[in-house]
Amino acid sequence: IALSASPAHTASLDFIAAALETEIGVDQLQDAISQPLEKILEQVQLALATSQIKPDVIYLTGGSARSPLLRAALQQTLPDTPIAGGDDFASVTAGLARWAEVMFR
Repeated sequence: IALSASPAHTASLDFIAAALETEIGVDQLQDAISQPLEKILEQVQLALATSQIKPDVIYLTGGSARSPLLRAALQQTLPDTPIAGGDDFASVTAGLARWAEVMFR
């Protein structure tokens, strides 16, 4: 999430050892998520092929919704489709609460 707003971030690893930190940049993140991002785009292509319709909008939610890398990949795949979002974390919580209500009635 930190790399959504800046090109680099120093992550504290105090849970491993006191004062342990590591620096990570957007380029490293891009390398790290390249395969999962490819799989996401494969699923998008599969959904498009299966449904045979173009979406009116792409709605992103959760922490990954803040990722400029994910947004750019989706925009490249569906250049004429707007990408929308809302309260990234509250919407996930609301969805989980609704699912819990269904499961535990």
